Amino acid sequence: SGGGNMAMDYKTFLDFMLAMRNKRSKQGILYFWKILDVDHRGYLTLANLNYFFRAVVAKLVSLGHEPVNVNDVTNEIFDMVRPKHPYRITVDDLINSGVGDTVISILTDVNGFWQYDNREFLISHDDEQ
Repeated sequence: SGGGNMAMDYKTFLDFMLAMRNKRSKQGILYFWKILDVDHRGYLTLANLNYFFRAVVAKLVSLGHEPVNVNDVTNEIFDMVRPKHPYRITVDDLINSGVGDTVISILTDVNGFWQYDNREFLISHDDEQ
């Protein structure tokens, strides 16, 4: 689609839904990598992570949640992924980390971040039932 139209065609929508449901798969991570690597450098920096996560935080705040410290979360992502280069996350780092789906959820999905951020509560709540 051209002319600045931001609508998805049906095939693009299906590809997106498949990637959302299969974030743990290599194909799902590769799909989202094309979105996350906005600078087309082959790696993500703190600035890239901040760019995406700030939008998640803004949505959380608009829904009445307390603001989250963006730097804490982006540093936590680097700690989780443990990239070969200390300031760059490559697609291979993301795939090999075993937490690529979690990172994608944190950066792209308000509900995904909320579930990650509240994982201890959700686990203890499940144990009580």
